[in-house]
Amino acid sequence: MSRREDIVRWLEMGLEAVDPERLTREALEPASGPLTVLAIGKAAAAMCRGAESAVGRVDGLCITSQQERVPEGVELIIGDHPLPGEASLAAGLRAIDASSQTEVALISGGGSSLCEVPADGLTIEFVADVYEKLLDAGTSIAEVNLVRAHLSKTKGGGLGPIPTYVISDVGGAGTDVVSSGPTIGIAPAADRVIEIMRHVGVRLDTSIEQIVHSHNRVSRPSPEVFVLADGKTAAKGVAMAAVGDEVQARVKPGWIEGDLLEGLSDFVGSAHRGVTVAAGEPSVPADPQGRGGRNTHAALTAARMIEGTNALFAALATDGVDGRSDSAGAIVDGSTLTRGGEPSSALARYDSASYLEATDDLIQTGPTGTNVADLWLIWKPEDGPEPILSV
Repeated sequence: MSRREDIVRWLEMGLEAVDPERLTREALEPASGPLTVLAIGKAAAAMCRGAESAVGRVDGLCITSQQERVPEGVELIIGDHPLPGEASLAAGLRAIDASSQTEVALISGGGSSLCEVPADGLTIEFVADVYEKLLDAGTSIAEVNLVRAHLSKTKGGGLGPIPTYVISDVGGAGTDVVSSGPTIGIAPAADRVIEIMRHVGVRLDTSIEQIVHSHNRVSRPSPEVFVLADGKTAAKGVAMAAVGDEVQARVKPGWIEGDLLEGLSDFVGSAHRGVTVAAGEPSVPADPQGRGGRNTHAALTAARMIEGTNALFAALATDGVDGRSDSAGAIVDGSTLTRGGEPSSALARYDSASYLEATDDLIQTGPTGTNVADLWLIWKPEDGPEPILSV
């Protein structure tokens, strides 16, 4: 088996470590149902199934991104993604309706666009436009979700407080950021929200600013919150899989965030021999015409850094969908640029998936049913000379 095949297998085992059905089943106390749940996010259906396994019978509402099996008593609604639309609005209205009867909330990453009811005075079209501008500007996930919460009735604790089980895609940013915290209140930050929206080109008038200032001012009690897993859980799963194959491995401390190039330079430059893994969600602008996402962009950038060496680098979107592509990411090596040519044009257009498809370096998983942000992995040979990495 080649080292590239090993890396694919290690990443798969990292995804197994954050299996939402198993995690939810293990977290809930065995009981005689029914248990009424409100599940929102890309892992919502699997979390509902896990709840059913634990308590015997589940009813309630599941809002997610694709058709999946849910327990018989659970209503399934498919919202819009990555931008909210009419389906998201219908889901949001139904969630508001259901929240008063909900005993447990099951929240996972990716739910912000799936479930949306704009604050009074705003339209779903306006909110979607704000979402798109934030994403295209490469705004950090914490800032994106801060803005979302100030524009919405279903975020920033709008559906709570409800005891909440979370599978997190935001690392150290806080559980109130996961799916914009539908059951978890946030501290009002209207001035900062207005500043962020102006920075990304949202046209604001006095009435919109007044809505932002008046919305989300109600102090809500904090619910019980239980974090079942996050990106570090997946990264540790990858590292343990490599160690099981007698490869040295470590998880890099901290969380990948901020500028992608800066984070990548640090990650590649500080990597040890063997395997180094990290989790997070860096910022990268997105060209609406480009085909790719954070992970293919990171992989193609890393291909420059390891060109001519015998190192390998992988980047994976744990939800299986990397930005504006049908891939989950890519694995590149020291010969990727030899096969594909100069990558400057593809990087400038944010068209990394097209380039890496031609070099046969893409990772294809399809939707994984979970979301704990991104994984980066670099492998350096443990024997022989240390590869020279052009950082």
